[in-house]
Parts: sequence; C-alpha cells; structure tokens
Amino acid sequence: MKKYIYSILLTVVSGVLMFTSCRTPQDIAYLQNVDVKAPVQSQNDGTIRFLPGDKLSIYVYSRDEKLMQLFNLSRNVASGNSNSGSQYAYTVNENGEIDFPVLGLIEVQGLTRTEVGQLIKNELIANDYCKDPVVIVEFYNMNFSVLGTVSSAGTKPITKDKITLLEAIAMSGDLQIDGKRKNVLVMRQEGDQQVPYRVDLTQTESVYESPVYYIRQNDVIYVEPNNKNKRNSTVLGNSAYQPAFWMSLISFIASMAFIFVKK
Repeated sequence: MKKYIYSILLTVVSGVLMFTSCRTPQDIAYLQNVDVKAPVQSQNDGTIRFLPGDKLSIYVYSRDEKLMQLFNLSRNVASGNSNSGSQYAYTVNENGEIDFPVLGLIEVQGLTRTEVGQLIKNELIANDYCKDPVVIVEFYNMNFSVLGTVSSAGTKPITKDKITLLEAIAMSGDLQIDGKRKNVLVMRQEGDQQVPYRVDLTQTESVYESPVYYIRQNDVIYVEPNNKNKRNSTVLGNSAYQPAFWMSLISFIASMAFIFVKK
C-alpha cells in the first residue's frame, strides 16, 4: 500500500515539474517552418499608392531658380508669407487629384511616388515650362497604427514605398512575450469598409501569402494578449499556473498521504 501511495506522489511531482519547467513554447518563435534553402517572397505588390485624403510633398529642382520658386510652394507662401521655406503639402481630393501650381489638377490616385514624380516631370517638359526638371515626391503625414501587446504601441510614420508587416512590428519594438503571435489582426480600409485580416506570425505561408504582408496607409495592427495575460486581468486568474500553487498542492497531498499511511 505504501509503495502504491509513493508511486502516486512521484507521478504528481513529475507532472508538476514538467508543467513548470522552462521550455520554449511553440507559439513564440516567428516563421517556424521557413525553409532556409528556398527563397521566400510575397506575391503581392506592396508599393504604397496614393488614395484620397493622403498628403504628399513635391519638390521640383531646376537650374532656373525662378522656375523653382514658381513650382515649389511653401506653407507660408501659400498663405501669403514668402519668408519661410517650409515645404507645402498637397492633399489628394475626393476625386484623386492634387492642385499643382501652373499645371492645375493632376490625378494621382493609384500612383506611386515614382509615378507621380515622372508624371509631373513629363508635364513640365511637354508644356515647355522646364527642360531639365528633377521632381522629388515624399509622403507627408501618412501613417499606420500598432495597438495591443507590443513594446511601443502608437501611430507609426510611413517613410518608404514598401513596409512589411514584420517591419511594422519591428517599428513598434516587437511583440511582448505575452502577445499572441498566431492571431494578429490587421484592419484595412477598402473603399467605405474596414476589412479584417488575420495573420499567424509563426507560419511562413500565413505571413508571406497574406494580403496584408505589405502595410498600407491607415492600416491598424492589433496584437491581442495570450490567455496567460488575459488571466492576469482577473483575481487569482493564473494561480493554477504558478509553481507555488503546485508546490502547496504537493505538500498537501504528501501530508494527507503520510496521515493515511500512519493509520
């Protein structure tokens, strides 16, 4: 009988040690099934294209300084004060157009920065305004947002033509250890609707084949807490997952077994 009770105790102790021992959880590492011998790339074109409501700055360089002053509006020049060099921001209207000096309305919706620059350059040359222009187009106050269980949540600036989901997460300081990597939510504005997408960061296919592998302006990325973090929000929610709880339980079982054997 004593051997039987000791066997039960040994089984309980072994189970607790396995439960509480340090190990690498399967839901922590990114891209767990990536093949190091095969290149991985997304099939989506991730280049950011302008949409109504976006803002962009445009700078035209020419050897003719008067032409440069004509096409390079500053904020204060547009309001009547010519003493500032602060670059003017063009807002894409609801028809997908910007109102550019001299050239008038130019449709930029659906175009990339490079395409907008080339379009303006061609118009300047075609209308004999400038023979050798260099047109630089930059994003102006275009952002995406990262919320939830990350190190640095908030609004992040778009500074280049392509930003991947992994880069966006890196810009937020990476996920916290309690962030759920298998169910990252990306909300994207498509037309007049907010469309949700789910991505499993632990699986290569889920990441690279996702429509949101490349981030767009105004995307919202949300990382929800895992179950452990959720339980932390309740009283004694994680008690059963703490080593102290199980050691106390073992002590109780051992005491009861000792009393039973002694009888």
